[in-house]
Amino acid sequence: MKYLRAFCIAAAMYSRLPVPNVRWDEESKAMVLFFFPLLGVIEGGLLYGIARFLLLGRVSAPLSAFLMTAAPLLFTGGIHFDGFLDTVDALGSWKGKAEKLAILKDVHAGSAAVLQGGLLLLSVFASWETVFSSGAAVRLLPQVLCGFLLSRALSALSIFVLPNARGAGTVYDFTAEKQRQRGLGISLLYLFLGSGLLVLTGTWLTGFLILTAVLAAALYSACRARFSFGGMTGDLAGFLLTNCEAAAVFAAACISCLNSL
Repeated sequence: MKYLRAFCIAAAMYSRLPVPNVRWDEESKAMVLFFFPLLGVIEGGLLYGIARFLLLGRVSAPLSAFLMTAAPLLFTGGIHFDGFLDTVDALGSWKGKAEKLAILKDVHAGSAAVLQGGLLLLSVFASWETVFSSGAAVRLLPQVLCGFLLSRALSALSIFVLPNARGAGTVYDFTAEKQRQRGLGISLLYLFLGSGLLVLTGTWLTGFLILTAVLAAALYSACRARFSFGGMTGDLAGFLLTNCEAAAVFAAACISCLNSL
């Protein structure tokens, strides 16, 4: 029962899946991040179904790209993208760690959030449009959507590996010390599983390129979190996740362009 409660808490926090209300006890909260990557599997499956429907209906590439860009935001309620916006606002302030952490909690969006958030969405839209218009969507879709599992595995892994920047908050509640080693092992298992699926669902070269792009985005995001904020928070985990998902789609677009040469 505690595992079901943990999954329901994860789904209620990080998605718009219709799950029942459950009791948030300490034992269940400590296992939430164990189930977090599973939401990436569910999201990837839903997106694959949407994409196949769009391809079957011969929907235009721009409209398909718009729907594939919007669907993840609707699935998550924008919680990870909100973390991305808060993070780029804080990074754009060029202030000290304490001031940056305070900006993360500010509900107002600054110019950096508007500009970089808009550019990110445009880049994801353009990448999906390239994939659909190149005719490579059927071949690349399974590998791209593995990125939704990998992004959450890496996001959870960063939370268990890096120190908590605040020593408080929701992420702090989800990373109980007694569960830390177990959470690290489970996150690594998800990471290896996602990497294996990425290679097995297509050619090894495209799988390697997409995996490299996702890992590079995760490393960049983790380094920014560590050196600019002193560690991870929920917003910074969302920043990392959003960058990883965008990197997977962008890598697929680059592969589509190279194949058409």
